[in-house]
Amino acid sequence: MDVLFQIRKDYLSNVAGDSIIVQNLRKQLIDLGVKVDIHTDERINLSKYDIVHIFNTIRVQESYQFMKHALSNHKKIVLTPIYWDLQNYLSETKQTEKLVYWHYSEKKRKFLFDHCDIYLPHCIGEAELIIRNYHNYVKYEVIPYGVDERFSMGTKHYLMDQYGIDNYILCVGRINEQKNQLGLIRALSNEKIPLVLVGSVNDKQYLKKCMKEVNGNILLLDNVKTSQLNSLYKSAKVHVLPSWIEYPGLANLEAGMAGCNVVTTEIGSTKDVFGEFVRYCNPYDEQSIYKQTMEAFETATNNIFRDYIMENYTWLKSAKKVKDIYLLLTEQKR
Repeated sequence: MDVLFQIRKDYLSNVAGDSIIVQNLRKQLIDLGVKVDIHTDERINLSKYDIVHIFNTIRVQESYQFMKHALSNHKKIVLTPIYWDLQNYLSETKQTEKLVYWHYSEKKRKFLFDHCDIYLPHCIGEAELIIRNYHNYVKYEVIPYGVDERFSMGTKHYLMDQYGIDNYILCVGRINEQKNQLGLIRALSNEKIPLVLVGSVNDKQYLKKCMKEVNGNILLLDNVKTSQLNSLYKSAKVHVLPSWIEYPGLANLEAGMAGCNVVTTEIGSTKDVFGEFVRYCNPYDEQSIYKQTMEAFETATNNIFRDYIMENYTWLKSAKKVKDIYLLLTEQKR
């Protein structure tokens, strides 16, 4: 079976959740015997492929072109939406131009959902949102996102020798407004506990705003390798993602796999995915961020969340389900 993954052109240079999903799912599917290529060209020759699998309906323009090309070549089409309704987030954060473009792009999103053979939401909440917003009743199958089990294998005290920092509060995510690092910095401004921010700088102006608020022991690490990230999680006491919205935040799964206590935003699909295993904060309320973070910091870590992740959210489990869907679509015998 030959499968083509199609994703935005900058998925490697501008790494985000969809980049991680595509690369990990491809690796596991190849291990399961599926031939998988990744291409970002909407005009690629599709003759050798049985299935075209398209990722991301937020960056919809490229996905829309992928869909039209696949349809014109009469291919079976699988869609991983990586979708959430961003209207409230864009409105509340006064990103007017992006909000206008969101509305302008809605017809293209509906086209994607209407013309795929099946779409794969990561939780039932995402599926319900798609049905409600696009009146779409195309067949779907919930396929949770996964996490690399190697995140449980980091070493402790990773930053002690170089920076003299240990047992810190960690936030992993792109440095941009959606992740709300500014709110976290403000919430912890009177604490002496080290705060470590890890992520590529997507927005230099936002970084400047964050740095103006720094009033304590904060370390920013950019261009961190996965092998380093394992140990950064392992050495942290708490991982906090106080974003304006997450669906659900792959860094939360990575941190949980490493044994961190986790605090995340209450907005998005987080409660659907993480249930009672993490603490939730209101990103609009710095006191909520502070309270939940400090309670998590003062709570002993355990393996309950990690065991839950191992049971439900590994890439191998996700890939096996995706392979079954491919087989059904191509009417191949199992």
